[in-house]
Amino acid sequence: MTSLAMTSPAGVFKKLTVREAAVLLALAWLVPFLVHLAPWSGARPLGAYLLPVFWATFVAVYFYGAVAGLLTGLLVPAISLVMTGLPAWRAVGAMSLELIVFVLVTTWAVRRAPGFWLLAPLGYLVAKTVSALLLSAVTTLGSAAAAGHFLAHMLVGGAAGLVVLALINGALVKFYPKAGRPTGA
Repeated sequence: MTSLAMTSPAGVFKKLTVREAAVLLALAWLVPFLVHLAPWSGARPLGAYLLPVFWATFVAVYFYGAVAGLLTGLLVPAISLVMTGLPAWRAVGAMSLELIVFVLVTTWAVRRAPGFWLLAPLGYLVAKTVSALLLSAVTTLGSAAAAGHFLAHMLVGGAAGLVVLALINGALVKFYPKAGRPTGA
């Protein structure tokens, strides 16, 4: 089977095959799609609260590393936008930035502490913080107070998704521990 990515020097990540990449992308698209199909009458789409694209992206990072995480995190929102109209076009740029930061942070963290079950939620918090800081620097937010308000609003809105990310992270650590690494948290 053709490999898309090499394993890391530490041997933490598996090689990603073309077949696995196809399945990963299909599932990564299907999960947010199903979340968006769920009946919901909130002010924002349900996905904004549950963060399903981060679920699949973290699973990709946990098993396969940064390349698979970036592939998943950047392609799935674009495919979803074309197929369903969600996420909203205006949110794709910020979401892409957040996903890139999320992938880089969680890849590094999985290498350093693969048994820690809060890597995914912490990666999300770092990604949101970077996004808020950049938005305050280059957009109409323009102030630290506005960036703080934006960040607080996004974190409160995404609290349910953070819980789901922690549960996914915990399940991966428990059922698929990294070989030769401690799994304590």
